[in-house]
Amino acid sequence: MPELHILIFQFSISLLSASIIPAQGELVMFALLASGKYTAWLLLCAACTGTFLGVGINWILGRYLSQFQNAKWFPVKSSYIEKSKLLFDKHGRAALLLSGVPLIGDPITIVAGALKVNFGFYLLTAGLAKCARYGLVWLLYLGIV
Repeated sequence: MPELHILIFQFSISLLSASIIPAQGELVMFALLASGKYTAWLLLCAACTGTFLGVGINWILGRYLSQFQNAKWFPVKSSYIEKSKLLFDKHGRAALLLSGVPLIGDPITIVAGALKVNFGFYLLTAGLAKCARYGLVWLLYLGIV
């Protein structure tokens, strides 16, 4: 398969984009689509696979950083964490739909891990929300949107 290295690149940049590391997976995908050399649905599959792995990593980071909440150096008081848990329990699951929004999406995924949101629900919701961005890029490229 001559485009395997491109698919690996798209996967990698999408993984970084979905994690807390700033990257522009959507721009890369649009550029690759615009070149006309690569299969669009394979690029989309590579991007979504990287995205799901990236949001999974964010949940794990959030989940295991919360173990330090009682340390003196931890910047957030336990009372604030408890209040956040109550708010997230009330509105948080719907907030996961915003995880695909640039700038605010990554913090939402980290908080979801810290608050121990069910991983299966989280992965499906946050992963699909972030993958929707790549679907939008594809639709923009096709001129549908």
